Amino acid sequence: MKKSIFAVVATLGMMIGTGVCAQNTQQQSRMMKNRPTAEQMAQRQTDRLKEKLALTDAQAKQIYAYNLQQIKEMQAQREQMRAARQAEAAKMKSILTEEQFEKWQEMQGCYKGHGKMQKGDGKAGKCCQNSKKGSKGTCSDGKKQK
Repeated sequence: MKKSIFAVVATLGMMIGTGVCAQNTQQQSRMMKNRPTAEQMAQRQTDRLKEKLALTDAQAKQIYAYNLQQIKEMQAQREQMRAARQAEAAKMKSILTEEQFEKWQEMQGCYKGHGKMQKGDGKAGKCCQNSKKGSKGTCSDGKKQK
């Protein structure tokens, strides 16, 4: 009896986990498709400033050019960081064992969100979760998990 209950609970847990993972992948692909272009972002920023600051058309044109330049620079920096992270991962994979590399990858997830503020409560982002559900511990950077 206990084995059958455990089997049902385990199956449900796996189904829920798979569904959540699939949902995240779908949301990410939708976000990538709907991501505005640099020109659209610059125009949106310019429109906001034009409304709030009562800019002239000449000022708006100059601010649009500046916003577009800034956005393109940020996108280039983002690409450089992405390439650097990929290079780091490749180097670590060549040095570490498969088990160590997987653990290292999990540790990298701990750093995401630490610098961001959560809406409303003003506290820093939550730390990563261990691979075991419900377990609490400390991330590689020493921060306690919630």
